[in-house]
Amino acid sequence: MDAITLEATKLAVGLAKDLSVQLLTLSSALIGLTIVFAKDVKKTHSGLEVLLVILVLFLYLASISCGIYAIMKLIGSLAPVSGPVVLSVDAARPATGYQIGAFLAATVLFSIYGVIAIIAFRKASAASAAAAAIPPAAPPPGAPLPETAPPAKVT
Repeated sequence: MDAITLEATKLAVGLAKDLSVQLLTLSSALIGLTIVFAKDVKKTHSGLEVLLVILVLFLYLASISCGIYAIMKLIGSLAPVSGPVVLSVDAARPATGYQIGAFLAATVLFSIYGVIAIIAFRKASAASAAAAAIPPAAPPPGAPLPETAPPAKVT
């Protein structure tokens, strides 16, 4: 391996590690955001929404697991237990692909969940605003009037 190829391969290994670490960080942060959003922002959920949240969390956890595995594969190719050192990103390529795929799928599903939550919030806000704008109903004719307290005597 000549010097240029060696330097390019070192750079590729470093960039592959950085990509995995960045996706690990983003996945961890988005797991926290998903939990906060599902627990505090949208308090009631339908069966589909619960399934969507569980799927989002599972996919982010899968992305984290694949990212850790990809970094382990990179380390294993650089410092093998036996055999020659192979400086290559090929060992981690499948795991990195799974990590990126799981991250993208989870992000798309989280976006869908967010849109559903916003629509539900707007419907609830519109319903509560409409209920607040309706004046209380007058009693029907001939119905007894509600009892009121007698006026206080002034002495």
